[in-house]
Amino acid sequence: MKQGLAGVVVVFSLLLCARGFAQVFISPEEAIKQTFPKYQKYTVETHTVDNQKVDVFRVLKGRKLLGWAVVLNEKGLKEPITFLVGIDTAGKVLDVYVLEYREPHGFEIRERTFMRQFLGKTIDEPLIVGEDIDAVTHATISSKAATVAVKKALKIIEDLRKHPPHA
Repeated sequence: MKQGLAGVVVVFSLLLCARGFAQVFISPEEAIKQTFPKYQKYTVETHTVDNQKVDVFRVLKGRKLLGWAVVLNEKGLKEPITFLVGIDTAGKVLDVYVLEYREPHGFEIRERTFMRQFLGKTIDEPLIVGEDIDAVTHATISSKAATVAVKKALKIIEDLRKHPPHA
């Protein structure tokens, strides 16, 4: 009886670990601070894009808009990955952060060597893994998720730049 119970406990523990794996690497506030070091405040609006909730932070120094930080989830292999994409007023990517990673493998995408590939990218660039974006070895799905997140963030901000909410 003890061996049977021990086996159930082991299996249950493995299931919990597999389902509950999540690493929070940085908060949105800290990522904004690192992306926009001169910022003084931000406002946040929630947008819905493709039936997905997306938080868009308007980052300000006084009344001057410094740019936006877009927080969104993209599907990894099985679980969503939460990204923050910082974009300046000209529509260029300033930085990309993995805020939360829920998969057991592939978290290497959060390394700066991978994320630096997105710096300076705009809506006009292809952003295709294997072409202008190199995937992280053994993290192809996560690399594609990051690329899709950046593309979506650029599209959201391009729409906001063309149609400002207070125009």
